[in-house]
Amino acid sequence: MYRIVVLLLFTSALSSCSRDTGKTQADLQRIYLAINDGNLDKANEILVPENRLSATPLESDGYTKELYGQVHVLETVSIGDDEMIIFKLEKHEKNRGVLRRMDSEEFKEKRAAGEVKSVNEDSGIIVYTERQMAFRVKMADGEYRYIIDPTEKALNVHFPNKRKEVERLVAKYFPAG
Repeated sequence: MYRIVVLLLFTSALSSCSRDTGKTQADLQRIYLAINDGNLDKANEILVPENRLSATPLESDGYTKELYGQVHVLETVSIGDDEMIIFKLEKHEKNRGVLRRMDSEEFKEKRAAGEVKSVNEDSGIIVYTERQMAFRVKMADGEYRYIIDPTEKALNVHFPNKRKEVERLVAKYFPAG
């Protein structure tokens, strides 16, 4: 009897997991690594056409250089054949003026919110974790593509009949906007 109960609990735990959490995490990681490499064409192959990148979202100037780190999928929520993905994304910032950066209001707010993962004052590297959302949508050819940093245009094209549901999920998981 004990073995049956354990087996049922194990089976229900597996069935509650996302369909392809590992694949989703790997796909998101590939998108962010391609952005790091400046290979926006490679990232755009995995993104929906309405979410194509034409410029890198990473800051790079004489004082600051940013790179994306690990992606960790926290949760997926089904929206029919599509999914909303909630994940944590590491952002590594190399800053020549790290002490000045640590004294900024933005840094203090991120630290208070628990977004600062580590600071190495000697090398000038700050690692942040940001909670983000993306959408995994099934295209007409049966392949899945992603929407990162969702725009109104991308959401309107891919969720015309489920827009209220998407807005409800965004408000639930990201109440500040």
